[in-house]
Amino acid sequence: MQKTRRLAVGWALALGLLSHEAAAGIDDLQGTGPDEMPQPNNLGTAERCAGCHRAEIEEHRDYMPTDTWAGTMMANAWRDPVFKAALAIANQDAPGVGTFCLRCHSPIGFLNGRATPPDGSGFDPEASVDGKIIDGQGVSCSACHRALTTPGADDAYIIGNAQLVFDVTPAVAGFTATPMVSGPYEDVVSESHTGERTPELAESAFCGQCHQVTNPEIKLKDADGSDTNIEFPLDTTYEEWASSDFRNGGSSAQSCVDCHMQRRTGEVPVGDRGPIRTDPRTHILVGGNHWGIQAVMAADPARAADYADSFQLALDSTLKSLASAASVTLVEAPQEAAPGEEIAVTVRVENLAGHKFPTGYAESRRAWIAVFLVDENGVERPLLGGYDAETGEIQHEPPTHEYRAVHGKWNSDAGVGEKEEHLARHDMIISDTRIPPKGFVPSRTTQPTQEVDFTDGNGGYRNYDEARFTLTVPADAFGRQTLSARVYYQSMTKEYIEFLQSANSTDETGDDLLAIYEETGEAPPILVAADDAEAPLDLGEPPVNASSGNGAGGSDSSGNGAGGDSSTGGNVGRSGDDGGCGCRMPGNAPNGWLPAGLAGLALAAAARRRRTHRRH
Repeated sequence: MQKTRRLAVGWALALGLLSHEAAAGIDDLQGTGPDEMPQPNNLGTAERCAGCHRAEIEEHRDYMPTDTWAGTMMANAWRDPVFKAALAIANQDAPGVGTFCLRCHSPIGFLNGRATPPDGSGFDPEASVDGKIIDGQGVSCSACHRALTTPGADDAYIIGNAQLVFDVTPAVAGFTATPMVSGPYEDVVSESHTGERTPELAESAFCGQCHQVTNPEIKLKDADGSDTNIEFPLDTTYEEWASSDFRNGGSSAQSCVDCHMQRRTGEVPVGDRGPIRTDPRTHILVGGNHWGIQAVMAADPARAADYADSFQLALDSTLKSLASAASVTLVEAPQEAAPGEEIAVTVRVENLAGHKFPTGYAESRRAWIAVFLVDENGVERPLLGGYDAETGEIQHEPPTHEYRAVHGKWNSDAGVGEKEEHLARHDMIISDTRIPPKGFVPSRTTQPTQEVDFTDGNGGYRNYDEARFTLTVPADAFGRQTLSARVYYQSMTKEYIEFLQSANSTDETGDDLLAIYEETGEAPPILVAADDAEAPLDLGEPPVNASSGNGAGGSDSSGNGAGGDSSTGGNVGRSGDDGGCGCRMPGNAPNGWLPAGLAGLALAAAARRRRTHRRH
């Protein structure tokens, strides 16, 4: 019966209309729309699912579906204060576009016709009378487990822009039939639903429905401003994976769920009823947005308290995931030098992820190389890639390698593309220096730009960057010290937060976001990788009456650069400085991590001291 119901869904989709690139605009997107969805439709709430799928005992909280999902950015895709602030700007720039945005951030709200108005004001309130919230649950249980495949298609799903297909069986006498849920098991036992084994749910193409996002209303422009007739790519994570060895590497291939929904080893239950399952997948749905989880918690303290274990699990898992995303090696470095001398070092950063590093939306995510000089007492000074907590800027004197994508808009008067933050208006990729995944074959929308060279000399692309820098040893550094190569990552920048606040002429979401940003430590950098190998540097004995200082400087291989000091040389990794990041940076705690519940929060007091007034 369930197979018959599937075959009744969307035969037009199976006849080749599977790519959003063929659409003429937002109104032409495929998948199930609000006008096709019966009301009522029995797309249930997470609270209903939690009746069976939430842990009753503590030892099950690290894998049960509700417990592992509730603290993730997927569960909080609508509650995310960054999304709400960006949504306000998008609706200012392209009135009505918010309905398209909400299609990803609340698929069930969209299906229920409440993504219009486009600002989410039509969603069911968080304080519903019966306590059952559905629109605000983001990517909820029903969004994944009630979605259907497209029968007869070459690919089981329509890639991109949340073009999900759902059962549209009409309601009978005001009631729907008992819902059928898709999952990995055939032998489902439940009083609330039936079940069908759907292996396609674990395929990366399912994830590609939402983790490949274009703007159907705007076409990408080339470097000379000419139209390409390609929808502007806002997020190409799925395409990055699909164009790599992680999809095409034979026995070494890995799917999205292999990394982002890892298994809980053992024979365990996943619900109050039904058989014991072997090695079930968790629903942590881990990503890299560590500060985003903190922002959600700060925006809704009551929910953060109710789901404290879930949020803590999400924070811990995010740090663990980031630690597996990249490696760094100090390939070449001198063993001795004189104070004030220039030294050459070569650093290799390898992308270990199945997509670019970093990936996702371009507006705020970045990573970079840092090199520190560490004395025998563990005091650290940046020679490269320092971070200024006051300005939120990476120090580029000497220039480091920064991995990020920058989008913008073609300026026809100036004849150039210019960086800007209005994502609903973007039509140019200004820069993309993110490290490709292994075996990467780019398209016009994923092609790296030339600021960092990833070409392998054979027409392909490497999954690593090998960079040579010329650095200057501080003039007051002596004795036996150590060079430390590192990679830092941020999921949010001060620049983008300030844009979302200053450009908002609609509501208070930008002001609210700025307050959250300041009160949660301003999204400090996270240490993703460090070279554990010793790289000793003998700087000779100090002269009589010599005193230590914090000066550092240098240049890159092109000879550019200038001297610096601790106030401009960056605060990342430096210890013992209240104005810097020593108190908050991984590397000053066991195993290189701050406790996950505190990561990103340790500078809150310093931020409040600096803040004399709210920007308006």
